[in-house]
Amino acid sequence: MLMKKIEFREIGSGEEFDPNSICDNVPFTQASFYGDWQKELGRAVKRFLVYSDGEIVAYFQLIKYPLLFGKSYLYIPYGPVVRSVARDFFVALKQKLKRIAKIEKAIFVRLDFTPSISSDVLSRLFTGAPLYTYHSAYFQPRVEWFLGLEKNENDLLMAMHEKTRYSIRLAKRKGIMVEIITGDFVRYFDIFYELMSETAKRNGFSIHQKNYYKNIFQNLYKTKSYLSVAKYGQKVLAIDLVVVFGKIANYVFGGSSSEERNRVPTYLAQWEAICHAKKLNCDFYNFGGISINDKIYIGWKGLTIFKKKFGGKEITHSDFFDVIVNQFWYRLYNFRKQLQKIF
Repeated sequence: MLMKKIEFREIGSGEEFDPNSICDNVPFTQASFYGDWQKELGRAVKRFLVYSDGEIVAYFQLIKYPLLFGKSYLYIPYGPVVRSVARDFFVALKQKLKRIAKIEKAIFVRLDFTPSISSDVLSRLFTGAPLYTYHSAYFQPRVEWFLGLEKNENDLLMAMHEKTRYSIRLAKRKGIMVEIITGDFVRYFDIFYELMSETAKRNGFSIHQKNYYKNIFQNLYKTKSYLSVAKYGQKVLAIDLVVVFGKIANYVFGGSSSEERNRVPTYLAQWEAICHAKKLNCDFYNFGGISINDKIYIGWKGLTIFKKKFGGKEITHSDFFDVIVNQFWYRLYNFRKQLQKIF
């Protein structure tokens, strides 16, 4: 059988990079603006188009992350975005990624395919990542919670858990007001970070350094984004950040105060964010990652319950697979991850 000609072209700054052109519902981590956020943090970012016999069959954006002793790894968050699952494509992809990794002095490349591809298919050429390496601030969650927006607002409410529906109405009765912010995002950054930190402490999970979030807020103007800000009087009690990419409104970050919790502002903030996504003609509201195993996603149990009560369904992504460049350092990296899980 004649092998197809697979070609890779690196996309330069300012060139169009549109993975939505070959796949529906592409995660925003494969959007150009997400790569730009990473660049602002000093990380190297590369984008590629992949052709098979002259036809575009894949897009991918990879990001370089530093490790100890001057080492690094490359990660393609929810990518490559692929149209082809032919063996020729996977063989060529593996060879290309190895060459890129060697140039970047990376010890491995982590793959995270969109759409989800069977592990049976991927394991023929790539190395399955150990489960204990899944949890990281930089790796995307394996399962997300999606709410379809095809129903009208009343039907969406009726499909929710009754306690969630009650809490939305209770927040309104108790004087919570929600404002949708579509510009001048930096004005809300300090209170957002304060609420985010408070939420992380209350729920027992870790967050990125402040500069990470500040960089995102400074660059939100490049995206189709909005904030859902819940207030009681002049007091801001909750802020949710939603980024729209394609036809998906993605709830990326959120924080809430420990004060006035009896007024349940977080429920109304989410509901108004969902309603605004409908006004933007989005097909889905993505609540983001949920816990599937408390041993992996520590501290997510409460958040998972909260998200699921709005109604929706699980979206499962591919397992992580790696292209190993330096076997010794790769094993050392995995060993360190294993120790972190134990201790």
